[in-house]
Amino acid sequence: MEFLPYLDNVLVVIAIILPCIYFIGFIRESKAYKIFTLYLTYIAIIQIILSVHAFYKINNLFLFSYYFIGQFIFMSAFYISLLKAKWIWITTALTLLGLLLQYIYSPSSFTNFNSLGVSITQSIIVIYAVFYYYKSLSGNSIFLLVNTGVLLYFLASILFFASGNLLLSLNLPKETHRNIGLVNEFLYLIFMILIFVEWYRNYRSQPYKNQ
Repeated sequence: MEFLPYLDNVLVVIAIILPCIYFIGFIRESKAYKIFTLYLTYIAIIQIILSVHAFYKINNLFLFSYYFIGQFIFMSAFYISLLKAKWIWITTALTLLGLLLQYIYSPSSFTNFNSLGVSITQSIIVIYAVFYYYKSLSGNSIFLLVNTGVLLYFLASILFFASGNLLLSLNLPKETHRNIGLVNEFLYLIFMILIFVEWYRNYRSQPYKNQ
């Protein structure tokens, strides 16, 4: 497939476009919408920095910690605004404390590939998403498409990142690593498409609503 070498660039472009279109309704929309827009903006900035480092062949592995910690904070705040549950605050705070202790006792885990940290944080986000699905059964809920994308991408991403160190230790061919990475990128693309469809269907030209 000729487009595969350009998939990384396509994902970066989409990551930049998404916060731009979500900012169109930023002022009039709900708190959850605002938080999710800031999450998209944060991810876009990280993606741009990663791309610049990759272009100049500079090691960008240290950015991984900023990526998954920032993602965890924004997505936790997103689900706090949706579920309005005190236990999410407590879970998020305890998880961040655990990560802080990990970095204190093992500083190298901040600049290296922290498969444990990303697996735990993404697993917790999946739990939030499952609870939100359960809540949505009782009536109309917002961001259901995004929530579906979270479950789809984050579940697969947990397996991908959790096995990262194992895959490296197996000395698999570069082509195998690339194919595994492509599966993760395709799922991320689907996640981005669902984010766009969510905006297009529900927020493109919505009147003011207090949620």
